[in-house]
Amino acid sequence: MSDPGSKGDFATPSGDAAQSDETAGTAFSTPPDSSSAAEQAAFTLDAQSMGGVSTQLLDTHAALEDALHRQERSTKGAHSIESLSDLGGMANVQGVAIGLGSPGDGPPGEPTLNVYVAERTSVERVREVVVDGLGVQSAGDIKMTVRRSGQFDAQPHRFRIRPAPGGVSVGHVKVTAGTLGCLSIGRSSPRNSRLLMLSNNHVLANSNNAVYGDSIIQPGRYDGGSHPGDQVAILERFVPIQFGGGTNYVDAATGWCWPDRVRRELIYPYGSGFALYRIGSNPVYPQLGWLVGKSGRTTQLTQGRIVSVNWSGWVNYGVGYGWFVGQMVVQGGSGDFSAGGDSGSVIWKWESGLPPTGLLFAGGGGYTIASPMPWVTYLLDINLYT
Repeated sequence: MSDPGSKGDFATPSGDAAQSDETAGTAFSTPPDSSSAAEQAAFTLDAQSMGGVSTQLLDTHAALEDALHRQERSTKGAHSIESLSDLGGMANVQGVAIGLGSPGDGPPGEPTLNVYVAERTSVERVREVVVDGLGVQSAGDIKMTVRRSGQFDAQPHRFRIRPAPGGVSVGHVKVTAGTLGCLSIGRSSPRNSRLLMLSNNHVLANSNNAVYGDSIIQPGRYDGGSHPGDQVAILERFVPIQFGGGTNYVDAATGWCWPDRVRRELIYPYGSGFALYRIGSNPVYPQLGWLVGKSGRTTQLTQGRIVSVNWSGWVNYGVGYGWFVGQMVVQGGSGDFSAGGDSGSVIWKWESGLPPTGLLFAGGGGYTIASPMPWVTYLLDINLYT
């Protein structure tokens, strides 16, 4: 296939697309529920990522995940410090994962139960809350690492560029700004003739508050973009975010691009200007300890390490809380890996070929949350075009 800048290779959004009554939310199947065993199988963690983890640790993780999910987090906005105290410290626990311990948490290199908290506290206090408050008795003698993340918030460069590469400011016309992750193509007709941009639901679909055909602009509105002069795509599909208790696997959406307004490369700072690079097109499941990178609207090119996998917890969207499971957690090597506005960035393994492994959508306290890229491509029914 030739360069995506050629209009002849892809269908162009029709002039009346924005007037269509087709909604993105009904244009595809929603994430599988617990009653669909065949569909759920697609969300089983890659076995390799859990290699070397004891059964006791896996069982304790599952028990704490279930206890956290049963907590009510449907309130809009953030918990106050007072509310954290009023709930006996239980609301202080934001998420749980399996990760590498810090020095002193256990034998070097041995996985531990990673507990993410909003406010600083001790391992002893967290263990007390988990065992007595949440009823997870198996956590009484498990090796535990406490990571202060604050609350995990869905995160909101900056210049106009044509054709637009991955890593720059983009957004639904009513959203502040996020990041254009990369390009993709649908797996079946008619979507296999559409050039699609990949980013988050909360970036391209305004956290479910959007319909098929809505304008997507580059740069995003916060960075000076406006409709129609800066339009590069229309909203094509999104995975709805379940607020208040339903299970979420990804925060993801696609926009149908005008082919001459985007490009398949990603951008990074180089010298006094910018340069372009390509990432791989075959998604891989994240593995504990991998060195990874991303290009984003706010922090540009950064490097970090996957410190936790199979993270489950609550993410604050401002309009409500979403419960996510099976996510990856990245910590920056020097400074933050991401910041507000980097949502939608593709995270790739820092090795030859740059295989894509995650889609960034939230962060807090120096930690970044991302969805496994194989889940993203499965639920949106796309192949990456990078």
